[in-house]
Amino acid sequence: MKRMQHRKRDQKVFCMLAYIFIIMAVAGFYTHGSCQEYKQIVIATGSPFELGLVDELAKAFQQKHGGVVRCIKTPTGPGLDLGRHGLTHITMGHEREATARFVREGYAAKRTDLMHNFTIVVGPPDDPAKIAGLTDIKEVQKRIYQTKAPYLSRGDGGGMHILEIKTWKDLSLEPKGESWYQVSGKFMLASLLDADKNGQYHMLDSSTWALHKAKTKNLKLLVKGPANEYEMCLVSVAKHPHLQYNQTLAEKFYDFLVDNEGQKIIADFGVKKYGEPIYYPTVIKNPK
Repeated sequence: MKRMQHRKRDQKVFCMLAYIFIIMAVAGFYTHGSCQEYKQIVIATGSPFELGLVDELAKAFQQKHGGVVRCIKTPTGPGLDLGRHGLTHITMGHEREATARFVREGYAAKRTDLMHNFTIVVGPPDDPAKIAGLTDIKEVQKRIYQTKAPYLSRGDGGGMHILEIKTWKDLSLEPKGESWYQVSGKFMLASLLDADKNGQYHMLDSSTWALHKAKTKNLKLLVKGPANEYEMCLVSVAKHPHLQYNQTLAEKFYDFLVDNEGQKIIADFGVKKYGEPIYYPTVIKNPK
């Protein structure tokens, strides 16, 4: 079993590195080829890209400043690791301790709060663990453990997975190996759909649920927990001098996201289509 898990992890790492290699190769072609004016930056984030927000921000930014904004879809932990290896210009994630460690290690030239959504738990409508209406994630996990109710963990090193593991540790509980506890090893949407198919409790963010709840048939929103706060880091060129070539564009994109225009795009994203905010801007509370 462990050998299979290691093999799957290695395959994921290989695929990610292969994708990054293609991006960097393209960048290198334009840097050293005939199109010296070509500029592109790489962003590492998860749900904001999967749900379409990064594309909205990139489109508006590119119209104003030119260049190309590319994104690697990755959970928070692996995204910060890409920054550590100089494979991305900007990281966006939602796990404060992991980001704080990234800053302490000297890999961030700048960091800022950016936006938030909420940590939620969905589950079967009959709610065997009786968690409906709770807001304390520790109490939620405790009741699920005590009732041995079917639960699906992402297990991918993302912010939600990090929070889940921290919660089990704080409770001095170890669900790993229990028959009711399963791990998908997949990202947010894919894990949600698996949980729906199997009628399992599952922790995710409110943004993914708002956009994709119509695709589920067997799950109900039961718990709205604490704010899930996204932070953004500009990777340091002092650590990775090769990022200097497009650092000016990266700095402009970083500033664009925390200025009024970028914060308004975040505030308006998905509201007309889904009837509710998907993300809530943090830097500018009420962008005009």
